[in-house]
Amino acid sequence: MGWMDRIKASLGSRKDVPPQRLDPAEVLYSMPTIAGDALQFRAPDPATADGAPQFHEDEWCQLEFWPAAALPQLQRALTEYKAFEVAHRLPNGWSALHVRHLDRPVLVQAPGAVQRLADQFATLPIAAPILTTSAQALGQVVGGFAIQPSSDVLLHGLADAGGVRALGATLDGDDMQLSAVFATLHAAFGLVLVDWRQQFVLTAVEANGDFSVWQA
Repeated sequence: MGWMDRIKASLGSRKDVPPQRLDPAEVLYSMPTIAGDALQFRAPDPATADGAPQFHEDEWCQLEFWPAAALPQLQRALTEYKAFEVAHRLPNGWSALHVRHLDRPVLVQAPGAVQRLADQFATLPIAAPILTTSAQALGQVVGGFAIQPSSDVLLHGLADAGGVRALGATLDGDDMQLSAVFATLHAAFGLVLVDWRQQFVLTAVEANGDFSVWQA
């Protein structure tokens, strides 16, 4: 539900409520950053939507994997974003939204890139995710895919003829499961894990099992 819809809902359907003025400067965002991918959607049908995961559009690639070679680009982006986030942070939200527009390299090369990801977890890809707003479903992501590597981790992303172009994760519970997924994908494909909300990157797994972390 957008902020205008929430305002209408709070006023209800009473006709005796006088119009109210709202200063746009007072409208706050509940999170400081979202991915700027130009996603396309299609209406789900039984053939494409059976078992499709659903989550809010703002969760798209808030946790995401990138090639290790892109670490300098990620460090610059996180440094810029941190300054933006601090400048716009207020007690109950953020006064502006940072939309990430980053050039995405191929993470896993074709052919069979999505299946090769799933093979790391001895599973199969599932239907492309259906993204929602607070009020309605937007639709099923065109070119999207999803993989469930463990009970509390869902991988989602975009793939084309060149391979996997975006690879995000959502976590529902045990963060050790996400750590294990990172360790697997780092070993198999040399990927790092970015947490945009917490502003850090898991860059490697040390010989003793600890993680190397870069913090903005």
